[in-house]
Amino acid sequence: EDNHNKTRFLKGSKGKTFAKIIKNLDALVFALKEDFIPAQYRDDTKLVAIMGSDLLADKYFPLINQEKPSEILAGDTVISQKRVGGLQAVSVPFFPKGTVLITSLDNLSIYVQEGKVRRHLKDVPERNRVEDYLSSNEAYVVENYEAVAMAKNITILEAPEPISSVAA
Repeated sequence: EDNHNKTRFLKGSKGKTFAKIIKNLDALVFALKEDFIPAQYRDDTKLVAIMGSDLLADKYFPLINQEKPSEILAGDTVISQKRVGGLQAVSVPFFPKGTVLITSLDNLSIYVQEGKVRRHLKDVPERNRVEDYLSSNEAYVVENYEAVAMAKNITILEAPEPISSVAA
């Protein structure tokens, strides 16, 4: 059985499901944008693909792992643009592995509760330093859930070796 060309099913939070053959990360990002983001947000030039560094490494490693100078130059050009599925790729610290979030950065916000930021400075002469303690009440918010598509638990699989027929 050829697992590489199996149809993959993706299901959205509103029960929307689509079946497509997805062979790489670019195809997944493109399909998420086209099939899960409504038309009024889909063509926004500010859309980005936020993803874990693990997925970016899986995408770019084959381009970096070249020996011919012409392939190295081509790989450097592709990597410098950091695009996935036609969108700018953004890698953020502590983003869950195997996850892609498509939205505009303007659609993500941090709210800080007024009057709830606390700061304390403590002089510690025995260690020759001043310690700074800072805490606040913060909320991380998606402003418009319709302008977001997300896929998680993504695993990049190796392509199966082609089966060669040997004449007997």
